[in-house]
Amino acid sequence: MAAPRLFLVDDDREYCADLEAMLGGKFRVSMAHEGREALDALDKIGPDVILLDVDFGAGKMSGLEILERIRARENPPPVIMLSGSQSPGTVVRAMKMGAFHFVAKQSDPPELVNLLDRALASSQRGLQIQAQRDELGRLTGSFIAGDDQTFRLLETLDQVAATDTTVLITGESGTGKEMVARRIHDRSGRREGPFVGINCGAVPADIIESEIFGHVKGAFTGADALRVGKFELATGGTLFLDEIGESPLPFQVKLLRVLGESVFTRLGDNQDLSVDTRILAATSKDLEQAIARGEFRAELFYRLNIYHIHLPPLRERPGDVLPLARHFLAETLPRFPRQIEGFSPAVEQRIAAEPWPGNVRELRNFVERAVINCSGGTIGLGDMFGDGGVASDGPAAFSEAKEKMVRDWETRYISQRLTETGGNVTRAAELSGMNRQGFQRKMRELGLRSQDFQA
Repeated sequence: MAAPRLFLVDDDREYCADLEAMLGGKFRVSMAHEGREALDALDKIGPDVILLDVDFGAGKMSGLEILERIRARENPPPVIMLSGSQSPGTVVRAMKMGAFHFVAKQSDPPELVNLLDRALASSQRGLQIQAQRDELGRLTGSFIAGDDQTFRLLETLDQVAATDTTVLITGESGTGKEMVARRIHDRSGRREGPFVGINCGAVPADIIESEIFGHVKGAFTGADALRVGKFELATGGTLFLDEIGESPLPFQVKLLRVLGESVFTRLGDNQDLSVDTRILAATSKDLEQAIARGEFRAELFYRLNIYHIHLPPLRERPGDVLPLARHFLAETLPRFPRQIEGFSPAVEQRIAAEPWPGNVRELRNFVERAVINCSGGTIGLGDMFGDGGVASDGPAAFSEAKEKMVRDWETRYISQRLTETGGNVTRAAELSGMNRQGFQRKMRELGLRSQDFQA
């Protein structure tokens, strides 16, 4: 079988020669050094994948212009953009225009080869266009396909979406469970119907049945009118039960009936209503342990766990971390009057090394705060993490430096608890060993808002 054709378009002839020497054993390499030459040779070469430089100098066709013309062709090959410095604005534009990925010229050879292989694979599977949407669409908030297991996960989601199977989604807080549920809905035969979600852990136990099943007038004190529940609102579509592990046992019994008989009854009524709703459930809790403790019904677990999707934490997706951070930066910058080129090398090194216990949600929040804190052209350690910034700001009194470090630590600690609980102040306070009032007071002191941590 012949080696795939790689078309390298870059005006740096020395760099092209180095790449050809490196990749020549795996690919049949052709080269062009300016836009018109590349476009004229495209049909003749018939490349399987293209590496395209962003900047060709003043007065010449830019890489984005070349990309636009390549993408306008019928069945274009995947295009990976090359750049010596990745400007967030340029990255976003390139991805929106259809680039498969964006990679720095300084990338390690194994990383580049791996990316080329994935681009070829996606093209062969006819999934390139969809991969582009994934990079900038709804799932981009949690999954940038920089890690191989993320690619496999996206394929799995598409497979299960084509069915009407009940799905249980598990993973730590902040890993993107709702985003996964939305993708399943959007790729399913129910995509034209509603997607209705509810966080079972955020609804008081005494009203959750009313919220999900609805109630009739007079069902209980204060029920002065008919209320349509989430099941009815989701008719013809998908009902997403987030944090199902936090739901009370009496509700679990009624949910079992719905799953088994496809009917439910509003509170205070005796008339059964049929269900035409797909159920997706998610939890950050270990349900098997919850069953052992008597907190979750085994029958319900088996009903929900027909198809299980586990979302790995961000620390187990190392290839996603930096691409996600760069994406969040590009996503955040238009909302703030900042002229920021990117992260400093020290910040990128730290981002890649951090465990991110709050996962994608925590990373997104850190990037946004860094943009707010940054007063220069590059985000530094002090902007992003609070530490590493005292010395760079010049001499400071001991008390001042100590106060700053304590505040930075408190900000991160409280933010982490809020991230873990999806902005639930009561649960975050419990995890911190604080009362709710004291926790809220500390949030106000630090300028933190619960809504900023909600999924």
